[in-house]
Amino acid sequence: MKANQKTQPLTQRALFSMKRERLEAKILTYFKNTQDTASVIEYLVVVMLRNAIVCSDFSFLCYDLVRELFITAKPNDALRKYCVYFKDYFSAEGEWTTVIGRLFSNKKEYQRFTEEARFYKKVLDTPKTGECKNPDLEIRLVSFFEDASEKKHTLTIRDADERVSMAKLAKSLEILTTLSIFKTKDGVRRFVKLVDFERPGTKDTLEKVMEELQIEEDQPSEEATETIEIVVPTGINPTTLSEEERLALVQVVHPEVVRLADARVVFTEQDNERSLLEDPTVDPLIEINDPPIKLESDSFAGDSTAVATTKSATTVAQKPKKHKRLSPKEAYVQSLIEKRQNKSPINSGNKRKNGSKKKKR
Repeated sequence: MKANQKTQPLTQRALFSMKRERLEAKILTYFKNTQDTASVIEYLVVVMLRNAIVCSDFSFLCYDLVRELFITAKPNDALRKYCVYFKDYFSAEGEWTTVIGRLFSNKKEYQRFTEEARFYKKVLDTPKTGECKNPDLEIRLVSFFEDASEKKHTLTIRDADERVSMAKLAKSLEILTTLSIFKTKDGVRRFVKLVDFERPGTKDTLEKVMEELQIEEDQPSEEATETIEIVVPTGINPTTLSEEERLALVQVVHPEVVRLADARVVFTEQDNERSLLEDPTVDPLIEINDPPIKLESDSFAGDSTAVATTKSATTVAQKPKKHKRLSPKEAYVQSLIEKRQNKSPINSGNKRKNGSKKKKR
């Protein structure tokens, strides 16, 4: 390896695409030739982030170097700011207390420097198995960031672990916005704001499509809305009724409707002939008490006109629908309309009785 390559800072591509052995060797070589503690610490934070969201195992990379830096290196802001991420490197009793004592003069200073890292550390603590749930799938994590000048940048990470939740992915990727090692050609920070991310792959794509289909099914469409037909008496214009009155008419037939805006309602004018064909139901206000038709035994011996009349009466008796009364729902609708017109329901019932008597003549 050439001398200038040994001191060349690690690139975004190297940190997110190299395999464990080669990446570890490259970081060790870089520190040996530069003694750049701050950059090495940030490189290893990136490796921890990568370890949290991919299938491969990158845990405890550069283990000995990390311990050496926190125990012997001169304290600096990078060691202070990111030390919390490396707490698990110090398992022996009292080691971590020693590290904290070297870096901070008091507890208040510790909390101030590590506030951001303490917030993100918990998303990096998930143990790794080093195995993929679906090894045959090539899962990639594609994320989009804004730099300090609000230009967009894309970061693609291969070997993404599909078992990692989207919430954890978001928090993990946000760690990049706390680092300073990634810069553009213009020298501005590359990862300042996480804009969006996605994880293209067979499983993710299927889940996303299924979620979208479920959302579409849950949302009622106009085509699926049932049309409600409400019959009003002849001569009544529904547009002259108040919204409360129209809603009352609808609720007689469809009590589940609470707002007119939630239903497609069509008001149609009542057909008098049709109203006589409705199913009969007893109602004290509009009950039609027609006397039964009595057929005289000698009526069959009468003239042809009498016979025809008798046959007609028999036919009517066989088809009682022509003499059926209004249902309670229609009666309620009728009473609402009559009340609006200041008419008496009893008078209306009498009119219907008179009409029925005329038919029997």
